[in-house]
Amino acid sequence: MSPHADPQPTADSYIEDVASALNWGAILLFVLFLMGIIGSAWPVRLIDPLWLQSVGDKLLASGPIAMVGAVLLLLAKILDPQSAPIGNRVTLLRRLSFWIAFGFLLLIPLQIYSGISLLRQFRANDTRELNAYIATTRAIESARSYDDILKAMRLLPGQAPALPASIDVPLEVVKTKLSNDLNPFIKRYQNSSDALGMKRLNDWFVQLARNVIAALLLFFSFAAIGKRFAYQPTLLQSVLSGRLLSAFGSRRHQAPPEMDAAMRMMMPDDSESRP
Repeated sequence: MSPHADPQPTADSYIEDVASALNWGAILLFVLFLMGIIGSAWPVRLIDPLWLQSVGDKLLASGPIAMVGAVLLLLAKILDPQSAPIGNRVTLLRRLSFWIAFGFLLLIPLQIYSGISLLRQFRANDTRELNAYIATTRAIESARSYDDILKAMRLLPGQAPALPASIDVPLEVVKTKLSNDLNPFIKRYQNSSDALGMKRLNDWFVQLARNVIAALLLFFSFAAIGKRFAYQPTLLQSVLSGRLLSAFGSRRHQAPPEMDAAMRMMMPDDSESRP
């Protein structure tokens, strides 16, 4: 064998290489996840229900990418437990996952709010256009000159039909003709608007059910990883065992130590109260 031949890699070095590859693969997935979220969230419009709906959909759609990255990082920690950089990233991952899980849970009410707001906006737009057609019809019926008819036609949403500057037909004939043309159109528009509103509502219910299921699955997935401190159980273990609710309840009902000491000083001692 040549003295300059490359030494064969040991099993430990191979495991370290695999752990390093998993580590950088996880970082790549995290970066792709953040870039996708930032790209869909910019510019920020917190009070816009369409923005909330779009960002929520993007988070739910790309959440599995971040979850796969988290699993890769945990596998890297298992393969190379002595690596300090990987260990620090896993510690940070667990703390972030604790809050990320709650973030996905918060998406459920946000999706409900944004969806209902969008449905109301669509309904308001349909009602506004319908009222514009109705107002045009009433203005035509009450017109006293051909100029009044031209002004009434400008009330129509969108591009108003072109009318000649003047006509020789009697005014009542023009009014009757336009009114007869608009009334059936208004009825058809109202029927189609109602049907479209029902379709939007049904589509939203289907999308909401899908998003709720995705949000719950992502919540449980990150809750299985997340923990605020290393000595504590994971968020999922706390939820399943009921410790999370009991911890909140005990903190809410437990008096501060200073208040408890003050109350003890104010209360009489049983031994002193006895004769």
